[in-house]
Amino acid sequence: MQSPAEEIAQVIKLLCSSASPDIQKATVEKYFCPDAEFRHPLCHVPPGIKSREEILGIYQWYRIMSPKLSIEVHSVMYDERQGRLITDSTQLFHIRWNPFRPASARLMTHIKLREVDGLHYIALQEDWYHPDDFMNLLVPPLTPLIRLGMRIGSIGSNINATLFQVLLGWWRPGSGQIVHDVKEIGKPAGRDD
Repeated sequence: MQSPAEEIAQVIKLLCSSASPDIQKATVEKYFCPDAEFRHPLCHVPPGIKSREEILGIYQWYRIMSPKLSIEVHSVMYDERQGRLITDSTQLFHIRWNPFRPASARLMTHIKLREVDGLHYIALQEDWYHPDDFMNLLVPPLTPLIRLGMRIGSIGSNINATLFQVLLGWWRPGSGQIVHDVKEIGKPAGRDD
């Protein structure tokens, strides 16, 4: 890529929703380093010899599982100095023969680039999903149960925080320590006012 921030959305679309396996293969070969790394909630390809071919196999299986797949990249953040991209996307993935209606899932992707002769190649791709978005990809009707479990986790955290603060005095606001720490935040180093 010559302009990663401008080109990455099209690269992602070609990887995920190419019209043919040949276009998808050409995309992986053109934009990934031969020793690229890939991380996803369900798989990991460590960097090394022929890792790009293994990444291609994952994308091919992805399309075999979901022949009707769409992805929309909503935003791209590019740190040119560090050679990193973060994309925020929504995808509609429907597993072949899945009787449930597909539901969209939000996907955050971190991409580390390697520059070679003025062109940028993907050296690392990491994908992140929230648990409920990930369930939308697999079994959408179970998503409300995942969200309920997450809500129970939030309520449980608040109950436990209150119990430990009241019973043991742990991490309790108003204990005086926070006042001292807040005073220290804006003070230049080495000054005792």
